[in-house]
Amino acid sequence: MLDRTVYWLFRLSILVTRPLPLRLGYRVGEYVALACYWLIFHRQRRALNANLAHVLQSNDARFVDSVARRSFRNFGKYVIDFVHYPVMTRDEVRSRLRFDQFDELRAAEATGRGVIIATIHFGTWDLGAAAMAAHDFPVYAVAERFAYGPMNDLVQGSRAKLGMKVLAGDRLGPGVFKALRRGEMLAMLIDVSANDASAVEVQFFGAPARVSSMPARIALRTGAWIMPGIVIRDPGDEMVIHPIIDTSLGDFPRTGDEQADARALTQQIIWSLEPLIRAHLDQWFIFHKLWKQPVPTKEAA
Repeated sequence: MLDRTVYWLFRLSILVTRPLPLRLGYRVGEYVALACYWLIFHRQRRALNANLAHVLQSNDARFVDSVARRSFRNFGKYVIDFVHYPVMTRDEVRSRLRFDQFDELRAAEATGRGVIIATIHFGTWDLGAAAMAAHDFPVYAVAERFAYGPMNDLVQGSRAKLGMKVLAGDRLGPGVFKALRRGEMLAMLIDVSANDASAVEVQFFGAPARVSSMPARIALRTGAWIMPGIVIRDPGDEMVIHPIIDTSLGDFPRTGDEQADARALTQQIIWSLEPLIRAHLDQWFIFHKLWKQPVPTKEAA
């Protein structure tokens, strides 16, 4: 029932906000997101508040909730952006993204080993892959499959219109490895709900959390570059890749134990993203609970 409700809310957002100027659409998206925060997404609200309390190390419920509400408002803006992307031109997509690391990215691409952008549900993450495609980088986006078929078709179809080649996260096969060996790019989420064999436990903001090790595993098997990256909405859209990890040289020494190496590389990715998450915490849309045990907290000032 909830999946169907979300689908029709999404369809309604397309109908109502696509004709509006983007700034006005953002205001509508913020109000709708706040209504969903209080009235519909109870489980997601609890998970988000628990995650934010962990990162903030605060047991001040009002303070944590204020950050969570800002996160939902930003998520409303993300939905409005997503609604508008399919009707944007390539030039408009390129102009939306500020990115000063093209030389590094093209140098990595030129090695022919492929590039994996390991990202999280943050800011305007689809814009990053869309902009890469608009700049003529061959990009495959590994996307979570929605349980409700019409919603899955709608979202993945919109991503395909942005120039990305969309791959279902539960159906990765030999084509992924062939694409990387052709020197192409793969965008993958690392903060997905990780309950399968690819999940590893890492230290994340001072406590164990289970995240996906799939980007690390694929990079270790193919020698692809790993680029932890996010797209920040502040004040415009800026893609930050930090740092670039060369898995074939000295950036990441291997032990020969595939499981241990995958965990270590995933840990390196997570640690590189932590400062960016902390600096823009209300842009992280983490709606499933990451930490089982709370860490010691302090009252907000």
